[in-house]
Amino acid sequence: MIHVDRASVPKPDILEQHKRGGTETAAAIAHYDPYDPQKKAFDFSVYSHPDVKDALHDLFNGKCAYCESTFLHVYPGDVEHFRPKGEIEGIPNNPKPGYYWLAADWDNLLLSCRNCNQKLKHLIHGHASKITMGKMNQFPLSDPARYVRKHDHANGIKDEEPYRLLLNPCVDDPELHLEYGAQGIIRPKKDQHNAVSEMGRKSIEVYVLQRVPLVQEREKVLIDIQAQMQRVNEAVDNLNTHINDSDPAKRFYFEKILKRELARLKLFMDPSKPFLGMARQVIGAFLQNRFSITIT
Repeated sequence: MIHVDRASVPKPDILEQHKRGGTETAAAIAHYDPYDPQKKAFDFSVYSHPDVKDALHDLFNGKCAYCESTFLHVYPGDVEHFRPKGEIEGIPNNPKPGYYWLAADWDNLLLSCRNCNQKLKHLIHGHASKITMGKMNQFPLSDPARYVRKHDHANGIKDEEPYRLLLNPCVDDPELHLEYGAQGIIRPKKDQHNAVSEMGRKSIEVYVLQRVPLVQEREKVLIDIQAQMQRVNEAVDNLNTHINDSDPAKRFYFEKILKRELARLKLFMDPSKPFLGMARQVIGAFLQNRFSITIT
């Protein structure tokens, strides 16, 4: 998972207050105020409009906002509500409704693969049998008493933010909370006091970022990165061998090879590539240790 600048893609016009987004939000508020548990759930639809999906595809470069897998060649992805619209799983007695007033809010919409977003059976790394997991209607807070349940709450969702446990790639920097190990595993990062990031831990759990097929795909990319880093090392060694060569053409030749191999390594950090968070961590450490280059 990486940070994504939402401002890099314009808000779809259809979500504006004076368009269908505003009309549907007003209708949802009227539907749920006051809330009647006997009343049928509101039929939200504008969030799934093609213009919204296209904008999300552009925003996330066709990758899942959570696991960074590419999938558009297989299916168009889910329009995910970061704060769930229908109900909030885990709240006893009254999980419904969810954040109904945010169903058409551009800031609440993400692009997700079904494996992160839906409740499915997954084989988790380190487990022997499949477990039903996936975000769906989950939105855990560190203090359950802090949920904002109505659209007219004085400070809105700002009052919830200090207690939010899920990483939002358009708000947080996930690279401060997540790190990657051998074989493509992901784990919560520790701070300077050796305390594990609770946001990292909970996000890995809820988004199912340790599911075995995903770990295996990350490992494939990691192996390719490591192979390319080895080619860079070999290019450095060859250049060092000829650095004082009397023939400048030979030195230029090996400099050219090193530049080429470094450029190929940096391709793994192209925004369109999968698992950019892992690539930045691994390649960033390599470039810093080998060349004192810091990537930003």
